[in-house]
Amino acid sequence: MSELQLLAQRIVEHEGPINAEEVARRISACFGRERAGNRILNVTKRALASLLNRKAITFDDGFYLTDEQLDAPPVRDRSNETGATLKASSISLLEIDAALKIAQDDNAGAADDDLIRAAARLLGFKRVGSDLKARISEALRTHKA
Repeated sequence: MSELQLLAQRIVEHEGPINAEEVARRISACFGRERAGNRILNVTKRALASLLNRKAITFDDGFYLTDEQLDAPPVRDRSNETGATLKASSISLLEIDAALKIAQDDNAGAADDDLIRAAARLLGFKRVGSDLKARISEALRTHKA
């Protein structure tokens, strides 16, 4: 296994579910770079594809994760994060669904807007912007189905 594949695997193990762009940003940061250009993104995608082929990681709905994370998605507090990790589209619906389950257990019978706010707080957001509300609402519709 190449050093890059090992690094990508470790990132997925610690931060999955995570998208390829975020893995590339993490790899860039390991080498002192502030951003991941197309070259880094492309080699990251090749490393992730190799890991998928070896079944070291899995892929679901645009996000890379381990089998354990697929079975029990972690809910991560992003309150200390900056940049792209705070974009609603950078949060897996699996993780949002897990946050919604916790919110529903803690707030049985709560209205959808209350569940959305509670899930957002669990994910580390103090306010719910329109993008985040739409993303959590998407998971909520799937969760209720």
